[in-house]
Amino acid sequence: MIQIPRTKLEQVNLEATLELVLKNAVKALKGSAGVVAMWSEAEQRFVVGASYGLDSKALAQIQPLLDEAIPDLSMSKESYNLLSELSPGTTLPFSNQGTRQDPIVTLPLQIADKSVGLIYVLRPFKAKAFSKKNRDMLAAFAEQAAIAVQNARLAHLLAAEKHRVELILETSAEGIVSINGQRRITGFNMAMERLTGKSREGVLGKECFRVLNLRNRQGQSLCNTQCPILMNSEQSSQTFELEGTIQTIEGNDVDVAMTYSVVYSLEGKPINAVINVRDISKLREVENLRETFLSMLGHELQTPLSIIKGYASTLAQRNGNWGSEILRDSLQVIEAESDRLGRIVNKLLLAARISTDTSVLAKEEVQLSSLVEKVVSRLQTMTDIHKFEIDCEPDLPPILADPALMEEVLTNLIDNAIKYSPKGGKINITGESSVGKIKVTVADEGIGILGEDMERIFERFQRTDRSEVKKVKGIGLGLYICKSIIEAHGGRIEVASKLGKGSQFTFTLPLEQST
Repeated sequence: MIQIPRTKLEQVNLEATLELVLKNAVKALKGSAGVVAMWSEAEQRFVVGASYGLDSKALAQIQPLLDEAIPDLSMSKESYNLLSELSPGTTLPFSNQGTRQDPIVTLPLQIADKSVGLIYVLRPFKAKAFSKKNRDMLAAFAEQAAIAVQNARLAHLLAAEKHRVELILETSAEGIVSINGQRRITGFNMAMERLTGKSREGVLGKECFRVLNLRNRQGQSLCNTQCPILMNSEQSSQTFELEGTIQTIEGNDVDVAMTYSVVYSLEGKPINAVINVRDISKLREVENLRETFLSMLGHELQTPLSIIKGYASTLAQRNGNWGSEILRDSLQVIEAESDRLGRIVNKLLLAARISTDTSVLAKEEVQLSSLVEKVVSRLQTMTDIHKFEIDCEPDLPPILADPALMEEVLTNLIDNAIKYSPKGGKINITGESSVGKIKVTVADEGIGILGEDMERIFERFQRTDRSEVKKVKGIGLGLYICKSIIEAHGGRIEVASKLGKGSQFTFTLPLEQST
């Protein structure tokens, strides 16, 4: 019995398969040579895909017949079974054994009634012609060759699609991990390598709960309690999300959202899963900032509003018989607290303009030494335990800047120097020029700043948890505003501090020529 070779789709080698089919067909039909020709869409003709018993010279002699004669014969129900009859005058090819070939039998390779090629077998000159039985036998080999072609095309399409999907996953900006039913990692894209600092080679095959170890805010592992692979399809949906913290190779915590897409067997058992890992550290940071801001803002607004309401309610009493002095003092308090509310609102509006980059600089010549004197003159009325010293160069050149914004910077820095020096002391403001720039420093003898706090002191809503700082009213926007204004003018601001000894804030601005 003739064994027609079978091939697995994932192991398709089209040329080798066709050669094997053809060899068996030639032997089964007691031929001496054969060819499988494929239809080429690019060339719009049949080209040799596999051959048996023919050299390149013989194939070249047969090739002209593939353009019309042999395809016509494969589709014909009549029996034209000699090459010499197909194209009289054609030089008959020789096989590898040196025998001239003439008898031929050929059939199309068809997939869903569409011809994708043809197969033909040859016998030596003057040998017995092929019979209808031979033609029927060849049909089985033609079917197998057509299946091989179809499998090869499917394998090519699957390989191309697999490559496309892998490329999408690999280049995704979001981390992607794939795991099997035993929770071992089978895929780890570049985004995951960047996020965790762990290499793909180092994690493949390892248990994901040891590599990622997703934890909640209390530090409890979520991998061993809520992992979808531990659940069957009756207990969970096919897609769901967990949020928590994973650790990088350096030991840093990263807040992530992990979306699981799980594939289940017919019995409802998890087979594998693809996990999208999204870094939500920035989102968490924004949420924390929002909570901090709302908490601080509520605290800052509550005091002046309570004072204003208290004085207004008292003055509104019908049985009150207030003298002019009490009325004046009460209204002054209401006015002062209203101004305080106004400053908070103005600071919020300015911060909003800066963060959305809608602030437009109205530059003009500004004499910083005069501006320093103006701000000090206004703020020194707020304290009687601080001594102010202004040491600006007498010929300090003017700068091109927005005067209102520069006044805001100086007000924030000097006001901070007062507030964070609760025991008083000296506040020194210096101004000096060097090549192409002006430098201004505000130094105090206050409580100072912790080293770890100095890294984030210019960020929005950042205030330390130190009790000395908590006593000072504020919403954590002043230094953020200062930094934004200075940088908008092309300058920079820095801080130096010693805990318990004081702080000094220095900003530099470029000297520009007025036009």
